Amino acid sequence: MHVMKFGGASVKDAPSIRNVAQIIREHLNEPLVVVISAIDKTTNSLETLAHLARDNKGEEAMAQFRKVRRFHIHLIHDLFGSEEVAGVQENVRQFFEEIERIVQGILLLEEFPPRIYDRIVSYGELLATRIVAEYLSVQGVDTQWIDSRQLVKTDANYKSAGVVWSLTQANISREVSPLLQPGRVFLAQGFIGSTTDGHTTTLGREGSDYTGSIFAFCLNASRFSVWKDVPGILNADPRIRENTVKIDFLSYEEAVEMTFYGASVIHPNTIKPIYNKQIPLHVKCFKDTSLPGTIISDRTNPEVITSYIQKKDQAFMVIKPKDFSFMEERLMQEIFDHIYKSGLKVNLVQNSAISLLLCVDDKPVISAFNSLLLDRFTVEVTQGLTLNTVINFTVKDLKEASDAVMVQQNGTKLFMVK
Repeated sequence: MHVMKFGGASVKDAPSIRNVAQIIREHLNEPLVVVISAIDKTTNSLETLAHLARDNKGEEAMAQFRKVRRFHIHLIHDLFGSEEVAGVQENVRQFFEEIERIVQGILLLEEFPPRIYDRIVSYGELLATRIVAEYLSVQGVDTQWIDSRQLVKTDANYKSAGVVWSLTQANISREVSPLLQPGRVFLAQGFIGSTTDGHTTTLGREGSDYTGSIFAFCLNASRFSVWKDVPGILNADPRIRENTVKIDFLSYEEAVEMTFYGASVIHPNTIKPIYNKQIPLHVKCFKDTSLPGTIISDRTNPEVITSYIQKKDQAFMVIKPKDFSFMEERLMQEIFDHIYKSGLKVNLVQNSAISLLLCVDDKPVISAFNSLLLDRFTVEVTQGLTLNTVINFTVKDLKEASDAVMVQQNGTKLFMVK
């Protein structure tokens, strides 16, 4: 069986959804589970709505709510015939009513815990999948809409929930596996799940790739394909670097390295589940389905290709013991205990005799981390940096790295070669 995932750009408007439906129809010769993200920038719009309600800006929040609703209603009118519009609108009405109630609750109670944030942003995926499912059904495709929140069970770490694999496996095996057959499509939401007591959670921004990987693992899929607006995985972001090269084959290990250091084509958590069952991941182009794309498996590209990755919004930290002690294992353990407690995301680590150097995501939790260290350590922080990673580097790359180190003093960039 085959698991497919389509991101928000692939379903951004009516022509795009028709294109996705055509791709799905071309694969009906095998059982399909299709994971869909929120339409275009809907998650961002819902996040804005949530923050307006949090800030008690009631009038602006309701205007934003109407904007989100209007966008989806216009899409329904563009996608469906006049005889079908009313029925589809009725099928999504419940979601809009629920969003409005949540927003009114925030404004009334003036409370905004992370659990409520996850509830609001989850509706992007719910709306998108309901609309796409209705369209596929109208086109004569046997489509089963499923609620990922009922299947993907997680812990209560809202905004970045961890999967409870035993429960998730049992749910998918019970509810989906027995009904799989060629010609039938199961349509699920990416990005969302729920706790064991039913509270909606999210798997982290851009987490729909991860959802597809979860379904592929639990269903022992023969392959997992992610459909993007690029011809495959490139060795650099074409918006940043000219003359990019498509990579035909990546090993699981290489893909993990690239995603960890900031490559945005695949969500970082996606690889591990499919690696554990050796399920190949195909990165395909929804704009031109004839292109071969990139295959992530146990196969390495025959030609060594240098990859260039940028990760923005980084901070560089220099941590030193106040008593001039050596930076030995006991002190590093104390520091890393505080890193775990504060939720700091570390991307690079280097230690010297009397200091520990960290490159971390530049997030508000840096302040909480610093406060845990103040009694024992001095901490110097340089913010607003970019981490540049070069994989399979050349002599030319070493020269660029040397030049980058010189300008680091101006607070512009960090550079790493591998």
